[in-house]
Amino acid sequence: MTNSPEPHAGTTHAASVTRIAMIAGRALAIATLGTTSHAATPPSAACTVETSLWGMLCLTLLVGLALLSALFGFTVHAHRAGAIRIASELNRESKDARLPAIAAGGPMAIAQLARSINAFRRRQAEREAEHLDVQASYAHDLRTPLTRMGLRCEMLEDAVAREAMERDLAEMRELVEASVASAWMQRIVAEPLPRVDADGLIGNLVRDYRDTGRVITLDGHIGRPVAACPLALRRVLANLIDNALRYGTNVRISARVDTRNLVLAVVDSGPGICPAQLDAVLSPWVRVQQGQEHKPGSGLGLAIARRLARSMQGELLLQNRRGGGLEARLTLPLAMA
Repeated sequence: MTNSPEPHAGTTHAASVTRIAMIAGRALAIATLGTTSHAATPPSAACTVETSLWGMLCLTLLVGLALLSALFGFTVHAHRAGAIRIASELNRESKDARLPAIAAGGPMAIAQLARSINAFRRRQAEREAEHLDVQASYAHDLRTPLTRMGLRCEMLEDAVAREAMERDLAEMRELVEASVASAWMQRIVAEPLPRVDADGLIGNLVRDYRDTGRVITLDGHIGRPVAACPLALRRVLANLIDNALRYGTNVRISARVDTRNLVLAVVDSGPGICPAQLDAVLSPWVRVQQGQEHKPGSGLGLAIARRLARSMQGELLLQNRRGGGLEARLTLPLAMA
């Protein structure tokens, strides 16, 4: 003999509701008709009235259950849509990595979840900013002892030892500058980009190089503000100029504006880069392998420049010039009016 399966909890609940509805319907019919009226009413009429009341009660119950089912379905759909929206916001990739706060809309639970995620992001950004400030401070403070070591190095009588130490100091300075630039790069991600007078910034940079005896030619005029971090933009251009001076000659900066972008190109008349290495030299620790191994440098300058450019919603590309030399092209968005 086979045992019959236990009824599901939902089925039992539905059966209970049905029984209660039947009892309530009969009670309502009795209360409405009254005992006297019921006694005076013929049996067929009483049955008809009772049946009508029972039908109305069942219809009301079915409508109520349908409304509850629709409400439950709508609530489930709203929660599901809210969860998908939050997941999409969290997984969304942005070129500049700056994500706006998640909208705290929808059902109460979804709105509370969005507010909690936004609060967590703010706390995390504050902690990261503190760490980056410490990192930048340490790297910045290293410049002073490096400068003292450079001055003492100039006093060495041994030319070979002096040249070797100067190369080491140059690499140490580049590593320090890379650390500072890395801190800037990560801070830029969390902050809105200001409007920068690119003409003034580039003009001051060119004058600084000329004051040290290195001639940089500047062609073109921008005439419009650009959306960028001024310290990062100066670091990018300085890295590109230093690279051009290290490997080439006749260094020149050209500036032009198209519909929505500023295009800056640092060009030189050097040997250029092997086409197979044009992308590779933009990665960290990669240096040109064209008989230039004796040149000082850590292989971080171009990599830092590219990452800083991307943190400002821009791009850095390298290409060999037809007449010889290299062109490093920096594209940045213009500030919207």
